[in-house]
Parts: sequence; structure tokens; C-alpha cells
Amino acid sequence: MRKVISLFLVLVAVLMGCSVWRSIKDRYEPYKMVGTREGRTLVEFTFDAPSAETVHLAGAFNNWIEPGTTVPPGETKNVPIPLKKDPGSGYWKVVWPIAPGKYPYKFVINKTIWKEDSNTLEKVDDGYGGKNSIISVE
Repeated sequence: MRKVISLFLVLVAVLMGCSVWRSIKDRYEPYKMVGTREGRTLVEFTFDAPSAETVHLAGAFNNWIEPGTTVPPGETKNVPIPLKKDPGSGYWKVVWPIAPGKYPYKFVINKTIWKEDSNTLEKVDDGYGGKNSIISVE
């Protein structure tokens, strides 16, 4: 009887572990600091949108410039920020230099759908019935 109970408990632990692993493995870091350049922090943003054709990043750090916006030649700060799909993970990624501060941001999917990152802990009202994700850069 003890062997049956022990085997049952091991089976329950394994199944619970698999369920926990599924929820953990699907969670990614929405952003991480990966270096510095010219007084700015290089931030790698990651976003999960497997069916998207394009993903862009927009926020206070680039003056909310939308995809498709024409910018003057030589402009490097207030420009659209396209992400590239990582073939290994399937996540969309970009590394972007950002000055220290606290900034709201969103991702723009297929040039029309503005979406906050569900994996960020800090959010703020966007004034349009949704939320902006927040990044704090040191």
C-alpha cells in the first residue's frame, strides 16, 4: 500500500511540475539591459506575437513615432523602431539605446494594433481605455 501511495504522490508531483513548467517557459523577459552606448542604456525588448507580420516599438523614448512615419534624413532618435522575429524563439526582438528615465511604451502589431506587453509588471492608463507598459532605465 505504501508503494502505491508513494507512486501516486510522485505522479502527482511530476504532473504538477509539468504544468508549472509550461507556465514558466512561456514567460519571457519583456526587456533587459544589455549594455551602454554614448550615455544611453542598450535595452533588448522582446515581444510574443507569433501571427504578426510586423511589430514595432513606440514609446515616450522615441516620441511615440508610429510605423510608416517619414522622418528627416539623419534623424536617429524619433524614428519608427521595427522588431525582427527571432527564428529560434519565435519572439520579436530589438535592441534600442534609451536615456535614463521612466517611459511608457507599447508594441504596434501590423502597423495598426497598439498593445501593451502582458509580461511587464508596471503599467499605466494610456488615456484611451487601455494600458501602457512602463520601463525604468537607470
